[in-house]
Parts: sequence; structure tokens; C-alpha cells
Amino acid sequence: MKLRAALLASTSALALAGCAAEATPVPVEALAQSGRSAFVCLAIDRPDPDKPGVMRSLPITDCSYGTVESSTDYEVDAKNGGRATLPHLYGLVTQTTHGEVALVDLTTESSLIVDRDTGTPAPSFLPVGAQPVDIVATPGGTASFVAVAEPGRAGIYALPSAKVLPREGCPVPSLSSWPACSLPSAPGEMVLLADPPDTNGNVRSSCDAGPPPYDVEPTKPGDPGAFVDDVCSTSNGSLAMEGGGRQKLLVTLPDLGGFVVIDAQKLLEHEDYKDGGFKACEVERWVPLQVALPPAVPPDEPPPEEASPDEVSCSQPAVAASPEQAFDKARPAGLALSGDRLFIADLDAPVIHVVDLPTPCEPRELPSLLPASTLDPGRVVTTRRLAVSQASPPEFNRYLYAVDAGDGSVMVFDISDDASGRSPLSRENPDWNPFQPPDRIRLPAPVRDLAIVQREVPRSLPATGVVPRGIRCSPLPELRTCDSSVTSCDLETLYRTSTDRDSGAGPLKLRGTFAYMALTNGQVAIVDIDDLDAACRGPERRSVRAGCDADASPSSPLLETSGEASCNVVLPHAVRSETYIVASDGSGQLEPGVQGLPILYDRNGAVVPLSGESPKMRATFPSEGAAPDLALAVGVQREAIASSDSAESELDERGLVLRSGGPQHALTMNLEDPRVHIANETWNVTYEGVLTSITRASVAFDENLHLRGTDARFCRRGVQSLNSVKAQLKAAGVPEDEDGTRAAQLADFAQITSELPDEDATYWKSVDSAVCSFDTCNAKYGSVITSRPALRIVEAYEDHLELEPRNEVEFAACCFAGSVQLGIRAGGQWVVRSNGAGFLHHVIADPAGGYCRNSCDTRLSRFNGRVVHTPRDGRVTDGDVGAFINPMFRFAVTGGVPEQDMQFRFTTQGAFTPLALDLADISNTPELQPQSIQLVPATGQLAVTDGSVQGLFLLSSRDVAVTRRYR
Repeated sequence: MKLRAALLASTSALALAGCAAEATPVPVEALAQSGRSAFVCLAIDRPDPDKPGVMRSLPITDCSYGTVESSTDYEVDAKNGGRATLPHLYGLVTQTTHGEVALVDLTTESSLIVDRDTGTPAPSFLPVGAQPVDIVATPGGTASFVAVAEPGRAGIYALPSAKVLPREGCPVPSLSSWPACSLPSAPGEMVLLADPPDTNGNVRSSCDAGPPPYDVEPTKPGDPGAFVDDVCSTSNGSLAMEGGGRQKLLVTLPDLGGFVVIDAQKLLEHEDYKDGGFKACEVERWVPLQVALPPAVPPDEPPPEEASPDEVSCSQPAVAASPEQAFDKARPAGLALSGDRLFIADLDAPVIHVVDLPTPCEPRELPSLLPASTLDPGRVVTTRRLAVSQASPPEFNRYLYAVDAGDGSVMVFDISDDASGRSPLSRENPDWNPFQPPDRIRLPAPVRDLAIVQREVPRSLPATGVVPRGIRCSPLPELRTCDSSVTSCDLETLYRTSTDRDSGAGPLKLRGTFAYMALTNGQVAIVDIDDLDAACRGPERRSVRAGCDADASPSSPLLETSGEASCNVVLPHAVRSETYIVASDGSGQLEPGVQGLPILYDRNGAVVPLSGESPKMRATFPSEGAAPDLALAVGVQREAIASSDSAESELDERGLVLRSGGPQHALTMNLEDPRVHIANETWNVTYEGVLTSITRASVAFDENLHLRGTDARFCRRGVQSLNSVKAQLKAAGVPEDEDGTRAAQLADFAQITSELPDEDATYWKSVDSAVCSFDTCNAKYGSVITSRPALRIVEAYEDHLELEPRNEVEFAACCFAGSVQLGIRAGGQWVVRSNGAGFLHHVIADPAGGYCRNSCDTRLSRFNGRVVHTPRDGRVTDGDVGAFINPMFRFAVTGGVPEQDMQFRFTTQGAFTPLALDLADISNTPELQPQSIQLVPATGQLAVTDGSVQGLFLLSSRDVAVTRRYR
């Protein structure tokens, strides 16, 4: 049977034509190409059980998590005049392909999607015109408004709640059922705002009604207009019953570059608009948005006199010019409201418009925010979707999140009252995680939409039952903990992580402010903004190595924390971890570490026992302060690293792991930001190992005996020349009489790996026999590749190498005709590379001279893949010549006499796992196209619509899970 309802006005009483038994369930996958959604709260009272029920539209917050089996069960209390005690929460979801709005009853357990016309074979929803682009509902549930971009019929349709539910005996809605008005251009996003009443509670009938006192008195319950005894609900309701002022629609018009303000009540009730009238919308305010940009900043000019290459230790990356600073007009996109400030994204211009709205009738544009990219300053950065956080104590900071329309990353702007900057925030210590851009959040897939949620899970005081809110967890050991035996305690202790980590502060306990980001790959990622439990997530003893502000005194008491490895397990404006960052038998391999300690192999693959004569991999120590208690997660255990020498073995034990069988090789993981550990990888550290092999690029000797190839990309491969090493040694303070010899030892060298032409090849007849012949070439180049001559790289450019010694270069050029294959090895250094990241480096082509040099960009300073061997055994501190650091770990190799192709091997573990929901996994389909995500205030859930066939998902912010799915 059909669900029967005759609805009247807003919060007024609405008579039902008859109580429906059940709405007709719609077949699976009835929803298709869903777009945006809105939500209303409705209840059906039964003051007289023998007569039709009476509907009340309610504030959205009056609905709750409660569910019932039947769609007609509103838990009517007969003893209280037949008043419904369980209103139903309804979702209205735009169907972009068919030009409809689907109605979903979120309170019934049967996941009911309401079919408006069961007489037709296909599911029937609410027709609203082609290309619905946005939908909003009034706070009191009286009506919803749909913006449509149908070519030739762009406009707004009003859906009175009195008409959206089906009832027997009433006509099926058509386009002419709804009040509607036309717009001069296709609309974009819109928002409902309230024009506030004056001090007497009166409201103005329009923005042009003049100053207070206003001309419309407030409507009160019991007024004749508040109740309509109308079986099929010909009345559209009164927004005045909702209170709070006169409601206005602010609608963006992207093609015209601005927005309009329209009176929502007038659209509902005016004769010109009723029954699909579609007369022109009465625009009370038209605001063309301005694009005012600061003057373009030209890139820095190179120095007038080029420095000598052997004096350039690092090169400043080239800076692209700022984008052209002239745009014809704005193209508004996403909206975000924060108090009396409206933020408007722009799809064409690199601005986010800021509009001051003391009332919707007095909009005033303020200086814009300025999206930009640190890594690509020449790109015009535009924005698509926005979300804003609420202010929370003690700093009361507010942040705007903006989706970059170009690459789907997210920028963060500080919009607090005292904020002065207009550019995206940049991360502190960007060198800790150089895989992330410094000025944005980049996720595994582009962000389609985002929502910011503030939630609390308050604990009650055991002795009194009082439930204080907004309390931040504190790990300070001197605080008095709360339990049932005390009447006075420190509330901050209520939220600490329990000993077994099954309650309290943890990765799945969300208390505070968080951003939920719907990604194009069907995932919903969660980003920390302000976690109230952040202080209790971290190590028991703070250290700089763990990303803390300072090292704790060895004598200080331990903090009452979760015992995690880093002070930045929770980091504002960074993805949240799915797990505790710990290593223990119960939690598994979750702390960054290694699966097993490093092992040294010789060039033939045999294990080299650790001894006084062998090279040793050691953890490095901080250069300042007392030696901290270093440890390394190995499997599910934490192994202590010796900070002093026990003198119980022939070895200096500092920086090694001590086990019963003797000292073992070691390293330490970088724990300042655990997000840098993006994958578990197998690493090789090879003495004079191959940096890169050039087998596909066309490289050949030119007339100057340079190895040249237009697509060789030597700088991008990380090649380090004699001149580069010499400049680095000079900058490091190595005496001038030593830097030449040392540079020759450390410069890269090339080995030709090509096969010689056959002995009977005609090529040998054309060579100068005084320079080379097949026999002389075969004597040097017919042997194994590793024993072939090493051609030292004096200078490297992106497209060619200058080599020495001259006689060997001439001989090699004679032996090999045409293109050659190369292996480039590091001289006197260990090469660090992995099966995933490969060889990390920060070499670039100098913008002025073209030669290969390390970049001066400090953000890239940890992109390293070379370890200078330290001949002396013993402790090595950070910053020493032989101290190695890359984004993931640090160590040194000391002592012994290394041989070419000796190799340490180890595999990392504890890769960071972002907290995310995989909707595609849950729905068992890869065909998922999230369109929007928004908070449902009634339940605290998040609604995600799918542009494919998966319909509507409801996500719980309590336990980070999908609670229901409607399709």
C-alpha cells in the first residue's frame, strides 16, 4: 500500500487523509547518479485515532538515532493527546540524471526509499527539472529548495514538506506541483540564511523594507494561519513559524560571476510562483564577486656573474613566475558559512571570496584568501569545495579547508579572528615528511568533497555523575585520577588511555574537531584538526627524536600517555592514524622499525660476521645534550641501542644492539612524523653501489669526448660529480689542501656496460689502431663489468657527463661505436636504495649553469641515498660527515675495509596506516563516485552520496563505520 499523508504548513499541524500502513519499498539500486542531499524531521500526531493524523515539521535536531520497523510508526503517546514521540528523519537526495529528488525514510529499519507512484514499473520520485545541482532544507523542516541547471529552464523549485510524502487519494506530484521561479543563469551551490528580527521580534518582508522597526509581526502558534485542514495539502507552509528571522536563499550564479539573494518565504507563497509558475525569481540583492589580486611577484633574478662550478655546493631551484594576475570575472563554486562570514570557492580565479554578512541583505565583500602552491608557484590554483571548523577553546582558532580544483589536494587557511595571513598554512618542519607538499594535504586520491565535524564523547565523574564537556586529556603524572572512591579529582585524567589500550585516548576515539574527506576512489579519509585527546597520545618520556619540543630529563617521572613512539601521532591538519603507533606482542608490528636487524653480505652473497675487522652499521646519536635512551622496533619487540661501551667485547658497542650472542648492526627510525613511513620496504646499502643504469636512453661519446644523451637526465638520476663533491667539502670546512683528494675518492664514476662489437665487425677496420683495436679493447672491456675501467665524472649536466682520465676516455670512445649503456656508481660511498622508493636524492640542474648540484631547498634535505664511510669505529653523532639520514631512518657505517658491492640488507615495518573507510569495499563494487559528504545534525552521522548506483551511505562518527546504505 502507499504511504498516505496530507501535510500542512511548517511547524503547524497538518491533517492526514488517512493513516498509511506501509510505504512501498523500492527495488535495490533504485537510486542512481545521486548528487546532493538535505534532511528534514517530520512527526505524525494522532489527536483523534478515528481521524487523519496531523503532521508536524520539527527542527532537525529533534530527530535522533532511534529506529522503528514500520514507516508509519511514530510512537504516538495516546495519554499525551496522541502526540508522536519519535519523529522520522527523511533524506532528500537529488537524482542528477533523471531530474528528480528521492525521498528516504532514515528512521525505519527496512532502509525504506519511498516510491511516489507504485502504479509505474520504475521507481517514482519527486520531479524537479533536469540537472539538479544543489538542495537545502530549512532548519525547521518546513520546506526544501532545489537549484536546477536545466538548459533554458534554470531556476529554483520549492518542495514543501507538506507535499513530499505520498498519500492515498492525492495526485502524484509533477513539476507543476511545486512553487518555482526562474533564474537568468544556471545556479551553483546555495545556502539558507536568516535575516534577523528586530528587537521586537518583527521581521522585514524584503531587504528593501527599510530600517527597524520592521513591517511583519511574528507568527505565533494558534494563529489562524498556523493550521490548515487540507487533505491534499494545497498550502505550502509558512517559514515564519520556524522563527529566527526571515529566511533568504543565497544562490551562486557561476556563469555571471556572483550570487543573488532571494526571499525563501516569497518563493513558497507568491502567486507568481505557485503551481510551477516559473516566473523570474525576485532578486533582492545581486552581488558580483570581485577578483582583486596582489601585484605579481617576478622570480628572483640569477646573480649577474655566474659562480665557478666548484664553488657551488647547492643550487637554488628555479622559481616560476607568479600566475597572470588578471581575470575577467569570478566563477563561484563551493560555499562555507562561519558566523557572519561566507566563504566562496572560485573555479576560474585563484581566490576564495570572503563576504561579510551581518544580514543577508547587507553583503560586503572583504579581501579574498589567496590559494597558491609552494611547489608550483606558476600554477593558477582554483578551488571547488570548502568546509570550515568551529572555534574551540583555549585558542579559539578556526580553519577553512579548501579543495584544490586542479589536483584534489586540500589547503588549510587560518580564519581566526586574529589571523592576518591570506595564504595557505604551511607545515612546520616540512623536511620531516618531504613526500607531502608543505602547504596542503595530499591523499591517495583526489578529494571530491569534505565536511568538518566537531564531536564529543564526554565522561561522567564517577562520584557525582556530572558530565563535563570539552575537557582536554592531560598526561601529567601529578594530577589526581578520577575513580569511584574520590569526590575530588582532575577531570583531564578521565580520558587517558587504559593500560590495555581498549579504552580512553586512541585512534578510533574521536573527541574534538575532524575533517572527513570523500575521495574519488570511494574512500572517506579522516584528518585531525583539534583532537581533545592529543596530549595523551605519545611517548611516556618525551624526546626531540620523537618529534617532541624537547628532551625530558632522565630523572623526570613518566607521563601517563598511550606509550606511542611519536609526539606527533596526532598532528593538526594531517591524516589520522588507524592504529596505535606501538610495538608490542598485543598490538603487532605497528611502530616504524625493522623486521630483523641488518645483515652484511659480501659481493658473492655470503654473510659477513660482525667483528672488529668488518664494517658496522650503527645508530647515530643526537649532537646535543646527553645521549637519550635509543631503541629500535624489531618485530614486535623494542631493542635497546647501546649508548655507552660496556668494554665486554672487543668492539665499541655504541650505536649497536646488544644481544646475548654479541653486538648486532643497528639503525634508528625517524619518529618525528610517523606518516613519512608510507610503505614497508626492503633496503640495500651497497658499497660503491650502482646509482642508476642507463640502458634505454641514447648516450654516446661526442666530439669533446663527453658522454651525451638528450634524454639521459643525469641530474634527475642523482649523479654527483667531482666538482660538486669538492664544493660540498669546502662548504663543510674541509681544508683546501685536502678537498681535492677527498673529492676524487667520493665522486661518482661511470662504467660502460655495453658489449664490444664482434671481433669480425667491420667497425674495427675503421678505428685508429694506434688508439685501440679489438684485442686491446677486449683486454679491458671483455672482462666482467665490475672490473671495467672507472671513468671519473668531473662534471655532470642534465644531458652530458665530463669524464677523466683523458686517456681512458679516449680509449673507451674508440672501443665503443654509437650508443653505449652505462652503470653509474658512487665513489667511496655506500648507496642506499629500496625496492619501492629507489635511490633518494635531491640533485637538480643548476638554473644558471646547468650543472648537477644538490638543491638548497631545506625541505628536501633528507632525500639522501649516500653514506660516506667512517673509517674510525665508535660513536657517530648527527651532522658528522659519515652520519646518514633519509626521511625514514638514520645510521652510519664505520670501521673495517669495505669492498665494492658489499651490502647491508634489512626490511622496514610499521608503515603508517591512515584512518579511512573504504566505501567501495563495503559495497563490493569499484563503481563508486562519491559526490558529496555532509553532517546530519540530527544524528551526528555523515551522509555520502554516490554518483554511480550506490545511492546514500550513512557513516557513524562514533566508531568510524558505515551504519546504513540506501540504494
